This record gives sequence, C-alpha cells and structure tokens, in this order.
Amino acid sequence: MALGFGLACASSLPLAAAREPPLLVSAAISLTEPLQALAPLFARQQKLPPPVFNFGSSGTLKQQIGRGAPVDVFVSAGEMPLNQLEQQGLLLPGSRRVIAGNQLVLVVPVRSPRQSLSFQGLGGVGIRRIAIGDSSVPAGVYARQTLAFYQLKQALQSKLVPMGSVRAIAHAVAHGDVDAGIVYKSDANHVANLRITAMAPERSHAPITYSAAVIRTSKQPRHALAYLSSLTSPRSLQEYRRFGLLLLTLAPASSGQR
Repeated sequence: MALGFGLACASSLPLAAAREPPLLVSAAISLTEPLQALAPLFARQQKLPPPVFNFGSSGTLKQQIGRGAPVDVFVSAGEMPLNQLEQQGLLLPGSRRVIAGNQLVLVVPVRSPRQSLSFQGLGGVGIRRIAIGDSSVPAGVYARQTLAFYQLKQALQSKLVPMGSVRAIAHAVAHGDVDAGIVYKSDANHVANLRITAMAPERSHAPITYSAAVIRTSKQPRHALAYLSSLTSPRSLQEYRRFGLLLLTLAPASSGQR
C-alpha cells in the first residue's frame, strides 16, 4: 500500500492529539493532490494527526476493504465500488456522500504530431496503442461507454492497452509508451507532457462523481465522520477547483442514488 502522509507533523500537535491514531483513508489516485493539500488543515482544525492515505484505483481499494483492510474512510472515483461495499454491509449507514465530479478527456504526448486528434480519429492507421482503464477502474468504464457512444468499441478492441489506474494511463501517454489515452481532465492538467485533444461529451458516459463513506468497521467513526464533513467544506471545494475537479450540487448519496 502507498501509505504515509503527514505523520511527521504529529510531533507538533498537542500531546492528546499525538496519542490519537491517524485516520486511514483509501482514496482514488486521481484525488492525490487535493486530499494531500487539505490534510494539514483538517489536522489543525480537529487537533488530530494528519490522515494516512492509501491512493490507488477505486476497484483495487474496494477489494482491499472487502478483505478487511483497516480503513476508516473510502473515497471512490465511481459509484459502483461504493455500491458493492454498501451491498456487503461494509459502509456506515448514512455516511455516504458525493464530494466532487470530473470530466473525461482524450490525451496525447505533448510532442505528438496528432494535436487535433478526436475520438472519431482513434481508428486511424497512425494510432496503434490507446491506454485505457481496465474493467476494475471507473475511468475505464467511462472510457468504454464513450467509445460505445462513438460506435468505436469493437473497432478499437485490438488497440486498447488496459491499465490499472488513471494515473498509470496518464504517465504512459506522457512517456510516449502509447499513442493516446483516455483520462480524467484533472490528471491531464497535473501530469507533465500531456496535451488534451478532445473532451468526451457528458451524454457519452455516466456522470463522473467522487463519493465517500465511512467504513463500518472504523475504530474512529466520530473522527471519520468529521473528516468526511471536511471534504465538502468551502475550503475543500476551492482545492477541488484548483486541481481541475468539477463542483457539483453536493448531497448525501444513498442506496437510491446510483
């Protein structure tokens, strides 16, 4: 697990806070920058150690939680992983909520000659390898929905290179390992050497939302709920905007909201 952010700060906290164990937060890797930026503020306001993060693909994080990983809060890049955990009775009832949204874009290496590449152009002979999320990654689900919208899903099957996280896709494109990739706009904005050439229409895929919930087995449910509330604070919304995320009409997500 890619754990470990901000523990060194614990020595500067009041003694009572330093004795509190840090919250363990599993979060979609595309939220790395905003969640890390917000962690010190949460620690100061709550007089707690900063959260420890485990960033990864939402599908992988969901599997870890299902196997008993000691997670307090899960922030997913799609509704399905949370739906599945909710069906297993692993979410604290009433804690689930939507925190932000994102957009899906087509990217190429910044020095690629295909600066005007469109989704429809992915079938061209010059495009041999297209990075896309695998079936466990919400970004991969959205990308396949978009390809189906353009009636390209079958035609491009042999060109697709499935990857385990949206950040892995972004880096593969930036390094020139593939000709193009489909990622979230926020990743395209914060990974060097990428150029956005097209944006997927909203109607081409299901809404891209980040949802969070407290895990039922959390040993610190009160602190976990406080952290969850902090994710929809005005300061958090500012950070989401700064890192290229969409601000949505934020409301609790329940089993009736899919």
